[in-house]
Parts: sequence; C-alpha cells; structure tokens
Amino acid sequence: MQNAISGPVCLHIAGWSSCSYYSRAASVVGSLSILFPQRLKVVNHAFADRGSYRQWLIEDGFREKVKDARATKQSSSPFVWVSSKGSPEPDHTDIAKFVGGHDDTLEWARSFATPSTTDGDDVPKETMVDDGHIADHPYEYDLVVIGGGSGGMAAAKEAADNGAKVACLDFVKPSPAGTSWGLGGTCVNVGCIPKKLMHFGALLQESMEHDLESYGIDLPTATEEKGEKMDFEPTTTPEEEAPDGPIVVWEKVRKNVQNYIRSLNFKYRVALREKNVTYFNKLAKFVDAHTIEATDKKGRTSTITASRFLISVGGRPSDLECEGGDLAISSDDVFSMEKSPGKTLCVGASYISLECAGFLAGYGNDVTVAVRSILLRGFDRDCVKRIGDYMENRGIKFKNEVTPIKMEKVDDDRILVTFSDGSSDTYDTVLVAVGRRADTDKLGLEEAGVNFNPKNGKIYTKFEQSSMPNIYAVGDVMEGCPELTPVAIQAGQLLARRLFVNATALMDYVNICTTVFTPIEYACVGLSEEDARKQFCG
Repeated sequence: MQNAISGPVCLHIAGWSSCSYYSRAASVVGSLSILFPQRLKVVNHAFADRGSYRQWLIEDGFREKVKDARATKQSSSPFVWVSSKGSPEPDHTDIAKFVGGHDDTLEWARSFATPSTTDGDDVPKETMVDDGHIADHPYEYDLVVIGGGSGGMAAAKEAADNGAKVACLDFVKPSPAGTSWGLGGTCVNVGCIPKKLMHFGALLQESMEHDLESYGIDLPTATEEKGEKMDFEPTTTPEEEAPDGPIVVWEKVRKNVQNYIRSLNFKYRVALREKNVTYFNKLAKFVDAHTIEATDKKGRTSTITASRFLISVGGRPSDLECEGGDLAISSDDVFSMEKSPGKTLCVGASYISLECAGFLAGYGNDVTVAVRSILLRGFDRDCVKRIGDYMENRGIKFKNEVTPIKMEKVDDDRILVTFSDGSSDTYDTVLVAVGRRADTDKLGLEEAGVNFNPKNGKIYTKFEQSSMPNIYAVGDVMEGCPELTPVAIQAGQLLARRLFVNATALMDYVNICTTVFTPIEYACVGLSEEDARKQFCG
C-alpha cells in the first residue's frame, strides 16, 4: 500500500456520466475510499455528456495546462489526477500527479491496495521497448493484425476505436483432412463454441436417458410415433430396433452447429466493418519488419505496409507421429463430420481429448481414450481422478500407458490401430489431440527478425512485444501463454490501449480462470495443490 501521510490522498476523476470506462474506474476508486477513508478521498467530476466533457478537457484547454506530456494526449474518458490541496473543483494549479485514463487508474488502484516495502508511492516498472512509431509514418496502416481469431479481432477493434488505421488479415489453411472454416479463429469455428454446443447437447441426452424416468416423464420410443417425418436418418440401422428414449441424429447436430457458426462468421465481418477495420481474406508472409506479402485464395499477391504488426495466428493440432498417422482426424475436423464418428479412439489425455470423448460418448458412441502418461497434466490430481472415474462410470474406456504405433485401413473403411503394448482394435474414427503448435511455419518470421521457439513455432515475447519492437503477438502464438480465448481477448485489448492511448496496464497471466468441459465439468483458478506445494513448500 501507499505510505501513510498526514491526510488522505485526494484523487480527482473526470468523465461523462454514461461512459462505461468512467463508471468502472469511479466505482473501483470509490470502493477503495470506503475501505480506506483515512487514506483516500475521491472527487468525481461527472459531465452530462461526451460533448460537454470534451469541451472542458480539450476545447477549454484543461489538459494542456497539466504539466505532463501524457495528459496533453488524453482525449478519452476518464481523466484522472491527484491534487495536493484537495480542491473540490478541477484546478490545474493543484495537480500533484497526473494518473491517466481508465487502465492507468485501475493500475493505480492496484498499487494503492498492494502491500509494499518500498519508500515512496511509485515503484519502478519495466516497460515495452520504443517501437519507433510516429503519427506521420510513411506506411499504409498504423496497425496490421495477422489472424482473425478472438485476440486479433479484439485488438483490431480496440485500436480502431482509439483512432488507429487498422487492417486485419485472416486466411484459413485447410486441415490435413480438408476441413476449413470462416472468420473468428479456433474458438468460434473448431473450439469453444462448437464444443460447448455439443457438450450441452450430450448432457441433455444423458439427462433424458438417466433422469426423466425418475421424475415420472416418459418419452416415445421413436419420433415416428408422433407422426412426424424425420429430415435425417437416425443412427440406428433398419435392422436395429429403435431404442427407448431420444434418438440422436448426428447429421442434424452437425448442420445446426455449423449454421450457428456461420452466423457468427457473418457477425464478425460486420463488426470489423462497423469499426472501420479493413478486412483481407489473405495469407500473410513477412518481407521485412514493416512489409508483408498477402496472397489471396487464387494465388494473387500484393504488399501491405504498416508501422506496427500484431501476430495472432493461433495454433493448429500436432500430428500423430506413427505409421498411418494421416488416417486420424483432429478437433479441427470432428465438428463438421458428415456422418456420426461411430466407434471412436481419442488419442491423448489433454482437456481437448477428454472433452471430445465426453460429448461423443454422450451422443451414444463407443469411445476409448488412449493415455500415454496421466490425465490432464497440470491440473489438480484429486479433481482429475474424479473426472476420470466419472467418465469410466459413464462407459468411456481408458487404455493407460499406451500410444498408437500403427494405423491401417481395413474392411468397410475402418481403422485398425496397433498399440505400444501389443494390443489392437478397430475403430470407425481416430481423433488425435496430443498437443498444438503455433501456425507460424510460413509466416516469414526470420525475414522480420522475430525470434521464436523452433520446437513449437511460438513467438518469444515480453509484454506481448517480440524481439522486433514494432511486431507484437497475442494469444496461443505466444510462448508460455495460456491457450484460452478470454486471455487472448484481454491481452489484445490492453495492448491496443498501450499502443494508441498511452495506457500502461499490463496483462496478468498468473491467476486465470479456466474450465474443462468434460462430462463432469471442472473449473479452477490459480495454482493446483501440487504446484503450490512445489512453489511454496520447497
């Protein structure tokens, strides 16, 4: 916390009353003043609307009278400073320290409420390297974002909101199985969104199967009994008797999920246009630190220049390295399969593998998980054991301490898998989820002078800034970054504010919430018990 002084710190916060950034910052510092009334006094200057606020701040010249270069560039709401005399009205002669805008105020609040052993109010912090950006640079764009996923689009829209001229390039290279998708990145197209839809559908299926009878609710044995015509064939064959309870029609599941995703693809295109972000459906490759070559789907190339670049290309699934490994599909493919996966082998013990195994089994498929070492490495072991036990009780089989060493096609287009323990079995589908690597192989990072990890293609960064100061990265493409959509979004927004409105708030990558959507869901934040013991107990 800040050092004790003779009287409370007097913090002034000005903005227009309906501005969400002003309201949030005012609420935070107001709460602190209630908690520490002897240490902090907050004076609010709420203007009726944006016009009157800008009239006072810019046209009437209040910011120009503040002896801080940052203040003269601050045009957004709020405008925050510390006064020395505690003046009740805005007084440029009574400004002891200019705090900044929304992000700077939240950072100031964190510092105020954090115990400190240093003398003085300010703790020196490392900052980003100067990237050489100037207002009248000779390039086409202030910022070019490479990758139209969650983090890239968040950064692009935030930068455009703050006056930057922005372009966004997105181009999806088909998976080895031939699957491709639209704007929005992994989460929207082949990750969080379709996964959760199928997860929720599987939970409904299981709930109806196991719970409805207990509540006195009976279902007809088949849809035809209600006199309805089915648009798709059910998963049972004509020779099989229709099962009691609900019938899963995979083709209908796939169609509805894909239609929803396409609606999101369209909305993202519209959102970029509304923010005046120029969108290119082109594949980018660096020529140098300020130039990229952009190639469209017909192979035509053009060059685009920018003062700054943001790489947010995300990652793609790692291949299964065994004989016949190309017969497997990945999570990039499972949500768009034309037919039900049928008897499925999920290779890997990651959350992606277990989530896919969960909803596939929930939809009535025979599912086996091949585990090389342990389930959900890095998560709390007690919780992980409960997940594994629950899945086994639901009929999901686990082959422990094995890996596939050979896969080959057999009769009826099925796949015979031989495992490292000498056993073998035949499956309709083999889904591999053994890790991911950054999608940077053909990005030309060497030409741009960007350092990266050769093992996984991920970019080394500090404060989202690469070894080339004007080239940044957010999301899964960063080395050491949690592969989570909300993390990429928050990091992209904070970075854009630091680059274009002189904000200082940095992304906190430590205490991040995450959820595993296995049949029994698991959410956590912070260190697992095992990691906490290693870190704090020696």
